[in-house]
Amino acid sequence: MIIRKIKPEELKRTNELFAIAFECETDNIKSAKEVYEEVLSNPTSRGNVNWSERWAAFEDDDRTMMSDFIVTPFPVNFDGNRCTMTGIGGVATLPQYRRSGGIRACFEAALPSMFEDGVAFSYLYPFSTAYYRKFGYEMCCERLRYYIKLSAIRTYPVDGTCHLLEQGNIMLDEIKQIYEVWQNKYNMMIINEDYEYAWVSKSNPAKDQCFTYLYKSKAGVPKGFMTFRKEDDASGRNIRCSRFFYTDKEGFQGLINLLYTLASDHNYGIFELPTDQIITPLFPEWSMGAGRCEKVFWGMIRVINVEKVLQMASYKGDGSIVIHITDAFIPQNNHKFYVHFKEGKADTVTITEEPADISLGMNDFSRLIVGAYDTNALDYMEGVQINASLDKIAKVFYLKPNHITEYF
Repeated sequence: MIIRKIKPEELKRTNELFAIAFECETDNIKSAKEVYEEVLSNPTSRGNVNWSERWAAFEDDDRTMMSDFIVTPFPVNFDGNRCTMTGIGGVATLPQYRRSGGIRACFEAALPSMFEDGVAFSYLYPFSTAYYRKFGYEMCCERLRYYIKLSAIRTYPVDGTCHLLEQGNIMLDEIKQIYEVWQNKYNMMIINEDYEYAWVSKSNPAKDQCFTYLYKSKAGVPKGFMTFRKEDDASGRNIRCSRFFYTDKEGFQGLINLLYTLASDHNYGIFELPTDQIITPLFPEWSMGAGRCEKVFWGMIRVINVEKVLQMASYKGDGSIVIHITDAFIPQNNHKFYVHFKEGKADTVTITEEPADISLGMNDFSRLIVGAYDTNALDYMEGVQINASLDKIAKVFYLKPNHITEYF
């Protein structure tokens, strides 16, 4: 088996491989040269720009592609710092090569390469959490999915107005302004560039039946937007939101007021929010099917460079800790790291031989340092060894606001 990044003439084959592996259609008319030249001349996504960051496994002839995935770099927020996260996407293996180790071999090559490229984190959306745990990834961002019966909503006394995005009224600057509030608050939020906002200029609700409404205060300040489609299920016709952002309570209430206007022919409004957004007190009725909420898991994270992440992380107050990391794929992470921090920021991060205060594998370290869990979870992490007080460890590992909304 040969593992390497793809060549220009192999880009088309990666599209074909994905279509075959997941039984979905693809435009297979263009030649390999045309596919490459189109992506090169008119990139429409980060994936297009970073087409060469596709790792593939080949048979020994170095031509027959067995498996592949793309490693797309994204700038993200982590504890107030901008750093690089690689989104793993398009993971696919042809059926006849499954369970042959192609994807594992690609990860074995790609993960050390990410380290050398200065990457801090990697993220992916798994088909199986157990499978990706093998490579050091662990569950991270969570969401709260709300089902609100529209007829049970009470309207709120806000005096702003909602505006429909459509051709001639795309309000791109206002959309960016609202998104950036979340971008700057939540760990793992992608720092969007033009590629991520391409959907705004394409908004054509009359044709696509995909509706984006932006709420502005009476003074004209943009405070929230949501994108939704109708969705039919056993409960009837519902409103399913794919985007739901707001800057404050008024923005949220303005969007809910708009949803209420759809109550005559829609049953539930369904939207997802970060776990720190406590909106249940704003709804008077939750019984008799008026509303419910469920937690959904939203992807897996992996630290790529432990030292870099420890340097950027936020801590509580002053203190120090020695963390022993075990990483089966990136040998540069297999050390004891001494961290001294003052006023919430590290001033020293070095490799040490001192006894460890906490020893843990890459999976648990990744979800703890990003703030997905705190010390309350340590009893349930069987691979974690603690040699210090929980008060000391809690200065390093504590709950932080996490959220991610982009796919890759």
